[in-house]
Amino acid sequence: QTDVCESADWYNSKFIVSMAANMNMTRTPDVHFISEARTEGTKFVVLAPDFSQIAKYCDEWIPIQAGQDTALWMAANHVILKEYYIDRQVPYFIDYVKRYTDLPFLV
Repeated sequence: QTDVCESADWYNSKFIVSMAANMNMTRTPDVHFISEARTEGTKFVVLAPDFSQIAKYCDEWIPIQAGQDTALWMAANHVILKEYYIDRQVPYFIDYVKRYTDLPFLV
């Protein structure tokens, strides 16, 4: 629901996920960046139990139930690690993991 990058950077994104956040209500001054990014081809996915105001603008709405969000992100992490670390060693991914994450310390 909060992110590290500035909202204006959404315009440079290719894929945006909004999880249980109704940006029309909580980030009203910033929400126009989502529509501008979508105009440029960005895929926008909303993960929320209700079809909220922001969900009507998305490319795909995934109606997760309470408690499913952890399982969903664990599955996403599993796919990323399997495809970019186990099945195929991608140098950019390996370098990123070593520099910016705590993955090397995980058991």
